[in-house]
Amino acid sequence: MQQDRLTVPAERLTAFLPDDLGSPLTVVCGRSEADLAAVVDELRRRHDQRFKVVDLSFSESTAGGDLLTNGTLPSLRDCHDPAAFTNLHRLPGAAVGALEALARQVAATGTRCVATVALPLPPHARPAFAAAFDRLRRDGLIRLVTLRPVPRGELPDLVVSMTGALPETALCDRLWSLTLGWPSAVATALRIGAITVVDRHAYLSSWPARIEPGDGLLACVRGLGLRVWSAAKAVAVLAPLGPAVPRLTGQVLGVPEQEAGALLGTLADAGVLLPVRKRTAWRFRLPLLQHALRSSLGPYERRRIAQIAVTALWQGTAECADPAFLADRLLDAGNLVDRERARAELLDHARRAAPDDTDRPLRWLRAAADLAPKPAERALTLLDHARACLAHGAARRALSSTDTVLHEHVDDLPDGRLVDVCLSHLAALFATGELDTLNRVADGTWWPWPGDEVQRAVGRAAALSSLGDWRSAQHVLADVRDHPDAHLVARHLRDLGPFNRLWLGDPDAFDAEVAALPARVAAGEPLSDQLRRDAEALVALGELRRAEPLLALTGHAPVRLACQATLAAAGGRADEALELVRKSLATEPHTGCGPGHGVMFHVAATLLLHKGKLVRALEMVNTARERVPALPHLLAVAEAAHHGLFGRQADAVTVLVQALDHAEATGVVALTDLLWISLADIAVSRGDQMSLSCYLERVAAVAKRMHTEQAEINRLVLHATVHADRGAAAEATALLRGRPSLELADGLERLVRFGVGAPELLSEAYEAAGTMDALLHRSVLRNLMRTHGIPVPGRQATVAENERLLAVLVTDGLGNKQIATLLDTSEKSVEGRLSRLFSRTGYRSRVELAAAMLTGRFTA
Repeated sequence: MQQDRLTVPAERLTAFLPDDLGSPLTVVCGRSEADLAAVVDELRRRHDQRFKVVDLSFSESTAGGDLLTNGTLPSLRDCHDPAAFTNLHRLPGAAVGALEALARQVAATGTRCVATVALPLPPHARPAFAAAFDRLRRDGLIRLVTLRPVPRGELPDLVVSMTGALPETALCDRLWSLTLGWPSAVATALRIGAITVVDRHAYLSSWPARIEPGDGLLACVRGLGLRVWSAAKAVAVLAPLGPAVPRLTGQVLGVPEQEAGALLGTLADAGVLLPVRKRTAWRFRLPLLQHALRSSLGPYERRRIAQIAVTALWQGTAECADPAFLADRLLDAGNLVDRERARAELLDHARRAAPDDTDRPLRWLRAAADLAPKPAERALTLLDHARACLAHGAARRALSSTDTVLHEHVDDLPDGRLVDVCLSHLAALFATGELDTLNRVADGTWWPWPGDEVQRAVGRAAALSSLGDWRSAQHVLADVRDHPDAHLVARHLRDLGPFNRLWLGDPDAFDAEVAALPARVAAGEPLSDQLRRDAEALVALGELRRAEPLLALTGHAPVRLACQATLAAAGGRADEALELVRKSLATEPHTGCGPGHGVMFHVAATLLLHKGKLVRALEMVNTARERVPALPHLLAVAEAAHHGLFGRQADAVTVLVQALDHAEATGVVALTDLLWISLADIAVSRGDQMSLSCYLERVAAVAKRMHTEQAEINRLVLHATVHADRGAAAEATALLRGRPSLELADGLERLVRFGVGAPELLSEAYEAAGTMDALLHRSVLRNLMRTHGIPVPGRQATVAENERLLAVLVTDGLGNKQIATLLDTSEKSVEGRLSRLFSRTGYRSRVELAAAMLTGRFTA
């Protein structure tokens, strides 16, 4: 994210100020000095920098008396330019009277001035300020304006104005909970948070991020003195413990409870804390400040405060309604508290964590491993932690845990568990992009960890599979099965073999494994990893009906985001699917692309193409290629379709043939029917009937080996085309009606284009495309419908849809010539349509139109 863009849009803070400023003195009050400074900067911009700014924090002349006559603004009497007095709240109580003189002399000169006041005012100064404001208001010399936070519903627009990216709901929720809508706090949170922008959408990739000690957010507390600063850091951790906070803060500081209470009172008077219920509960007026204070704790401070909190909770002298608070403090306290009890409670909290809370349970599990009393227990807990991290996309943390086991605890592992650690380590290497190591293991030139011959061979097969060399992996596994010591790795052969053969076009063992899983789960076997893996494989193959029973059994181990995205697309929820894809790109490792992720990229790119977002579709393909996909041939389908939309059919054929050659080299059969049917599309458009028989033969071979419904539909379509078999076409139509909207729209259109489906099917395809908001595909279908004499429903809706498609293509960055090619019209026609679009909407440029499309403000 561009850090220099993370500033508060001043127009949001100064919309309430008229250009002439009205009263002689306008006093702007707010809870953030940063927001107040932004107001002054905006006013200076409005007045061409003719504002004279006086910071009263540093003016020695403000100790009392007339601010104007004793040198603060010596030229004001002869100047009609506005001025700004900042930090008025820092005036000593005796000097507040000078405020009245300032306002009256400003009025006499005809100048209009601004003053800023940060709230809350110091208790000793409040009466003097209130009296001065009352007198000036009665005389019409002052206007008080209080800055307000951004309403919850406007927070996304504020983030867009700061970052140029639309925030996800989870990011908005987090920002609101931390900042309560104060713009400068939002800017700070975005600056310090781990925010990732994908496809002009902003995501919370991880939280919290550390705030540097010198950050301006902490200045208001540091300025209160060292003792108050220490108390603030303590209460930042202890606040959830309610009535016990003063006593426990005293323990942390080594002072009596009464003295600690006085320090907390100072924080309350300064507006840092907001005591409630007669100071029996404490919360921070700005939650982000609480996070900043926690972040500023040193290692020992953090452990000591956590020890005091844990001891109080265990002894029953303090209570907390949030169960995660104790687990977090146990993590911080480490071995300063009872290790066995802490470990047991951390493991329990990790097991009982909510499914949507993934980050903290992983940290609790790692802390439990470090508290293990015996090396063997630590090794197994680290393995559990690594597997959990891999399941939740935290590959870097998984790699840390497996690396620790392999370097420190190999001799402590029970029999048969070394291979488990090595396989998890290899998976983490792949996910974190450590491909040099993985390639050396795959080619058999290196194995830096312990293990006998068959264990190393199993690891090599796993590395080959990760890299997509399925045929070589299968050869290695076959050699292991023939080895005299194969029984030592029998479990791993059962895990790897069926899954590996599946992609090679031999699904029998995998199918048998899937059929047996429900009974094994019912018998109590711990199969969560295998359930998730096999369910994701079925979803990737398009076998949704077969996946449903396994998905129901995954329970608290939900499938990964890639699979969730594919399922959303299958359910016709295209926008949700693309949102999940973006979230996967933002929050999961940036390397590694197994079969499930490969299908996710294929589905996302296809959806984007259908929606008219062609540049972004190609970006999706390129992103996937950079991640070393295990099924790279899938990416050729969308890339070839992209070429085809611009009439580059020869390029499309080249891409598809190269992908098929690669699949042949690695032995992959699964999902290659998609490439053959894409070649058939091009052949039909060229009138090349001779090639269709060859494509039918290839697709039929895939369908026979894979037994997938998707491959069978493609076989039936080509069979109907080659043999003029209306029965096969009808069978394909019936199967398509049970498939996802994306496949239904494509499949029915293909039947009509191939000349084996009734033109009336186009209406059904048109409706299916509408459920996905597939604007470009709907445009193509409308042209086809008109060619076949099929009426297009909703003339007015069609006009609006064409306008929206034009806006999408412009937003995607396409030029007029490219748009003309896509829409089969002239550049002059595109220019005219754009002019009418800008005239109707009031947008003056492509940039303004793109911003409106991003935030959803555009309406056709």
